[in-house]
Amino acid sequence: MKHFLEKASLLSLSLMLVSTFAVAPALPKMVAFYQERGYSSAQVELLLSVSSFAILATLLLNPWLGRLLSERLSVILGLSLLSLGGILPVFVQVYGVVFLSRLLLGFGIGLINARAINIISERFSGKTRVQMLGLRGSMEVLGSAVLTFLAGQLLGYSWSAAFLVYGFGLLILALYLLFVPQREEKKETTVVRKDHKDSLTPRQLLYILGMALYASFVILVNSANTLRIPILVDKLQLGTAGQASLILSLMMLMGILAGTLFSFLLSWLKDYLMPLVLLVLGSGLLLLWQAQQLWLLGLGALITGFVYSLGVTLVFHKVSERIPRHQLTAATTLVLIGCNLGGGCASVVLQLLAQIDPHLNAAFLIFAVASFVLGSILLVQTKAWSKGSRH
Repeated sequence: MKHFLEKASLLSLSLMLVSTFAVAPALPKMVAFYQERGYSSAQVELLLSVSSFAILATLLLNPWLGRLLSERLSVILGLSLLSLGGILPVFVQVYGVVFLSRLLLGFGIGLINARAINIISERFSGKTRVQMLGLRGSMEVLGSAVLTFLAGQLLGYSWSAAFLVYGFGLLILALYLLFVPQREEKKETTVVRKDHKDSLTPRQLLYILGMALYASFVILVNSANTLRIPILVDKLQLGTAGQASLILSLMMLMGILAGTLFSFLLSWLKDYLMPLVLLVLGSGLLLLWQAQQLWLLGLGALITGFVYSLGVTLVFHKVSERIPRHQLTAATTLVLIGCNLGGGCASVVLQLLAQIDPHLNAAFLIFAVASFVLGSILLVQTKAWSKGSRH
């Protein structure tokens, strides 16, 4: 029982790692609230995506923070910032304060993000480690979906009540303190000698940059969908805020299905999986663009949610296969920077696209065209490489 509670507590750390957009169902009410106070819808959407920039900043500072903060202190500080920053809008709705609270939320997530995988890798080995890492990925998706659904239910009280979902961070903190034993952390006394072999080559950097851009685009599209779907449901009167949150929750839960089928799809489609992800993503976006009924909007969201998860998983898989283990941390960090840039830029990109076409669903069409173009280019390249490898 003791070991079970320790495992459960460690896995619970991942429940809130992708909770940045969990309160997206509150966007329509937030826009109405802040527009009365002179703020634009772009500024309101920024409140949700700005946390990604704070996560990115923490990610860049991790090499130094790792030396200053122990594992336990990082987790305690991270969960405290996540919870307190997350629930602050429940009590204070002043725009500047909410903006600051979202930054604190991002810093908190960034601190835990840096440790969540390493904690499992350091405490477990063999088959148990593989199982725990697999479960950890599912916890991210499950946590995001459940929190989004709960945020939608809390909207019946007020838009600010949706932010109460971040209070779960305090419960996770209690579990961690109660059931995860403190490990003795050894401080390195030897000076680490930098070997030129540990540095990434220009060819490796180019490959990682390509993977980071691919992940950034897929995450940008998914984050933009998360921001735009609740507003579309509200403005077109397709359904209620609760139904919008249910669509977003189901969209996120598609990540579990994608994770389950990933190995099968990779062995079946091989190198063609990467371009096909973009082509199917484009098809789902076309459904969102044309959706005049809630069920059609939901279908488009499920398709894009499924291939989004496949795309991100595929990127990390390819990087881990191509890059040697001793260089993997640096490579993964670079890809994560791309991921967080994609999520953070979502609201800004939506506003730029609004300059091209002000219609709410126009962004779906533009993203669809971009997906088809990129997917087609990758498909041609994959076919060329496939033919070249035969000769």
